[in-house]
Amino acid sequence: MVTMATREFDLVLFGATGFTGKLVAKYIATSADKPRWAIAGRNADKLRALNIDVPILIADALDAAAMTGIAKRTKVICTTAGPYAKYGSEVVAACAANGTHYCDLAGEVQWMRRMIDAHHEQATATGARIVHTCGFDSIPSDLGTWAVQREFRSTFGMPAQQVTALFGESSGTVSGGTVASGMETAREGGESREVRKILGNPYALDPDPYASRPRSPDETSIGWNAELKMFTIPFLMAGINTRVVRRAHALAGFPWGDDFVYREVMSTPGSPRGLAMAVGITGVLAGIAYAMKKPALRAQLAKRAPKPGEGPSAERRARGYWKVRFVATNGTHKLIYVVGDEHGDPGYGSTAKMLGESALSLARDPLTSSGGVTTPSIAMGAFLFDRLRAAGFTFEVAG
Repeated sequence: MVTMATREFDLVLFGATGFTGKLVAKYIATSADKPRWAIAGRNADKLRALNIDVPILIADALDAAAMTGIAKRTKVICTTAGPYAKYGSEVVAACAANGTHYCDLAGEVQWMRRMIDAHHEQATATGARIVHTCGFDSIPSDLGTWAVQREFRSTFGMPAQQVTALFGESSGTVSGGTVASGMETAREGGESREVRKILGNPYALDPDPYASRPRSPDETSIGWNAELKMFTIPFLMAGINTRVVRRAHALAGFPWGDDFVYREVMSTPGSPRGLAMAVGITGVLAGIAYAMKKPALRAQLAKRAPKPGEGPSAERRARGYWKVRFVATNGTHKLIYVVGDEHGDPGYGSTAKMLGESALSLARDPLTSSGGVTTPSIAMGAFLFDRLRAAGFTFEVAG
């Protein structure tokens, strides 16, 4: 591992003037960790307007030399500046080369695959932990599965062979940054057959994405979960989250078995109203998927969707919540586990807490994980679990 004792900052927050960036900046500023930190971006006036009493660093994310300069001064770069396929590559490269840890809110599978191919080997050598998807995509899925398996093994003495995560019990809005990332992914997919191949591969983020693995197609239709007595439907973010969970399992050395299967769906109540919801939502998702493949229709969707830099009021964010139910089984034993946040909408408030705690964990906790392009559960594991619990998140066996 590269020693960081002499670095000027514990962490630098890049993109602090965006809507989510401001929330992360406020979270770090009020943290009990009291890190040595700075904010960075292109516009000095906007950074000063935040009125945060920390150093201001002026740099463009596309400027490789500037990113290298910042990476050498800090233990961690935390960035909210997306879409990351446009604005993240030079930041990751600088961190990997200089043994600087990194975290973001990326959900662009094709870009993360490029970062793995370009920088995993070097980051492993320098000790840099490159950790994508440190928000609602994909900490609940990744750290939740890690926690479920830990509980299952503790209870039954063996891991679960299958874990299904059911999303759907939530209140909040999709962030403009998430929409922008989705639009960028759709654009790349429309222009490149190779990108479409990556996006369609359930193991796209594995060290070897074409190795023999259990069949794990994404859900495409309405189903039924007998344990929870709920209808299930395709989940929009499963194409990101499932790949992250599978990469974590592979990086850990397949501790849950070569036949481990992870599924992710959205849930609706097991009632006539819930069935009507399932049919309606599935139809809407199918329409969105079709529109995203057509440039003209995609442009119309973009006009109506939240824009980067926009977001709900503090009052509306405070009313938000989310809950994910994990059903774990090995054929003989079953366990239901709940992960959630009762005091934060998934797209903004809760995501800001998750990214903020990820950055602080990378900067302050005595981590023993290896460097490389990794995942939240692999890089931070129990340290991040404890931090999020302390921040008010639920991780518990269902009563």
